[in-house]
Amino acid sequence: MTPQSTVEAFIRHWNSNDMEAMYALCRDDVLWHNIPMDPIRGKPAMREAIDGFMAGVDSCDWQIHAIAANGALVLTERTDGFLLKNGRRAAIRTMGAFELDTDGLIAVWRDYFDMAELTREFAAA
Repeated sequence: MTPQSTVEAFIRHWNSNDMEAMYALCRDDVLWHNIPMDPIRGKPAMREAIDGFMAGVDSCDWQIHAIAANGALVLTERTDGFLLKNGRRAAIRTMGAFELDTDGLIAVWRDYFDMAELTREFAAA
């Protein structure tokens, strides 16, 4: 797989709720940084954070608006949509940067978004 197709598959796995397949595309020591939050290092910490976040989410609908790849770096412009367990929908405009290692696994995943938008969208979750 190319770096771009790996990131596209990663997002498809979020949308199909196949989290094990999503984790399989990441290094064991993956660095996940949702900016402006604190970074998370390693799959166990990533799983814990995602499990906590997804507790209020029924499903995801992440839409890629633009994607660019340069070697092992892939940039995405997305809207990350969520159907919440309470029936509400939430959407976060997100810019993602993914760095892949020589084995084609995601080594670093950084997402940039507006924390006020996240708080507003998930306020009633």
